[in-house]
Amino acid sequence: MPEQVALLAPAKVNLALHVTGRRADGFHLLDSIAVFADVGDRVEIEAADTFGLSVTGPFASHAPGDASDLAWRAAIAFFEHVGRAPAAAIGVEKNIPAGAGLGGGSADAAAVLTGLNQHFATGLSADDLAAIGIKLGADVPMCLAGHSLRARGIGEDIQTIEGWPPLPMVLVWPGVAVSTAAVFSSLQRRDNPSLDEPPRNPTVATLASWLENCRNDLEAPACVIAPEIGEALEALRTTDGCLLARMSGSGSACFGLYADSRNSAASARKIKAGRPAWWVEPAASN
Repeated sequence: MPEQVALLAPAKVNLALHVTGRRADGFHLLDSIAVFADVGDRVEIEAADTFGLSVTGPFASHAPGDASDLAWRAAIAFFEHVGRAPAAAIGVEKNIPAGAGLGGGSADAAAVLTGLNQHFATGLSADDLAAIGIKLGADVPMCLAGHSLRARGIGEDIQTIEGWPPLPMVLVWPGVAVSTAAVFSSLQRRDNPSLDEPPRNPTVATLASWLENCRNDLEAPACVIAPEIGEALEALRTTDGCLLARMSGSGSACFGLYADSRNSAASARKIKAGRPAWWVEPAASN
């Protein structure tokens, strides 16, 4: 049993998100394309006689760090599933803002499930972990997959996508959080068409072109709630080499896609210089 397990909990970026229906229990049906960035939170798990969770990092204040924290809940769910008393020291370094549509809490939960499975060598399968994860939140199974994917249903119907190139991007969070519930409640239509089949083995440019014909159905209501989202999108669209700019998830973070990492790095510097209070990160998908 390793003394310590350390994992990246990568930011989830929804390249497209169509709301296609609503179940009787109130859960919305989605058809989404998601990729995972090389920036994110860091989760460390160490052996301990009791259970504890500590949260550090630039966005530590965005996480409760108690029994309501998704990372905490993931750990307790894991121990209940394997029939062990909770005993581990879990540290989360919060580098992703909350309320940003980047799956920070879900990514932390997925990393905790994966890390505990490794630490205790319990041998749970990917399906086992996903079954635990879906009870915590619809995004957790996607974050457990951690690879380019298409998710349908409420997020549990996952199809991994192979053959996509790394996508140079810039992530921008304009410093305001939005409520996912508020965004969904403001939707004008909940029965939108599904996505077309995603391209196979595309270049960055051809993928960006395909995405132009897709949407994030949550972007318009989120922009009404938080006009800063529109400002972030405009900042991305006016940078050199931006192929596509869109909001991720239910917001308020946005992303821009670029042809290469030089464009994305230069664009991140430009946006950061003009908006020093914003969180701006150059990144690439895995």
